Amino acid sequence: MERQGECFLYDLYTAFVTVSVLVFIAIYNTSFITVVTLGGTVLGSAVIGFCSALLAFVMRKLLRIKLVRYALELIGCGCVIGLTAACLPGWEIKADVATALFLLLLCFLITAVNECMAVDH
Repeated sequence: MERQGECFLYDLYTAFVTVSVLVFIAIYNTSFITVVTLGGTVLGSAVIGFCSALLAFVMRKLLRIKLVRYALELIGCGCVIGLTAACLPGWEIKADVATALFLLLLCFLITAVNECMAVDH
């Protein structure tokens, strides 16, 4: 029989790994965000994955109104990506419309994955 904390950690870890892999694939295969090293891409993807998964689980506990929660997660995801790019050396986000659309779609994807992984127990 699983305890409440074990389910939470399993769900958090699953969301973290899934989002990290998706972000890595998105950054590695596109030119919207340039990263100098492969290690920087891995580290940045892990940071984005962990922070966005943790944000989604905190929002799920605090807010019951889904539309507001989704909007705040979407904004939070964009902030996490921007702060990660600002803090890690070698990360550069291009400033154009195509990059903004890419980041918006990436934030939508991350929010959707995090919401699917977060299961109420």
